[in-house]
Amino acid sequence: MMMIKYLSGTMLVAALAVAGCSSETTDSVTSDLRSAATAVGDAAGEATNDAAESVVRNIATQQGEEQFKNAGQELDGPLTCTTKVADGVDKIDVECTGTTKAGGAAMLTGTTSEIPGASVVELEGNFVGTVDGSEVFTTQSLGG
Repeated sequence: MMMIKYLSGTMLVAALAVAGCSSETTDSVTSDLRSAATAVGDAAGEATNDAAESVVRNIATQQGEEQFKNAGQELDGPLTCTTKVADGVDKIDVECTGTTKAGGAAMLTGTTSEIPGASVVELEGNFVGTVDGSEVFTTQSLGG
């Protein structure tokens, strides 16, 4: 947020500084300012996506382990989860892998249907847990 305020101030100062310049110089500075604004916007978007993915990974890891336990397939260690923003920050794809205490390959897959972080202990969406390829649970909520 501070970077955006700094860029806004810099853009204002630059705009005032080029007011008396030739049109060629003004066009060049305007182009540079637009490029800088786009770069800051892209960085802010990436930071937002990274933060949302991190929240989803943490919740899916903890609550996914609980779902497997409730399904009678307790895990031998934590789930390892990957996430990817699918449709803005509103939907994030989740894929987690782990091993059950009985040695089975556990997998949790799904997609959120809410902005992550609406609850710090729950994710809404569609999620499926499998062990050795066989479905052991399906849920619209991880945690809660």
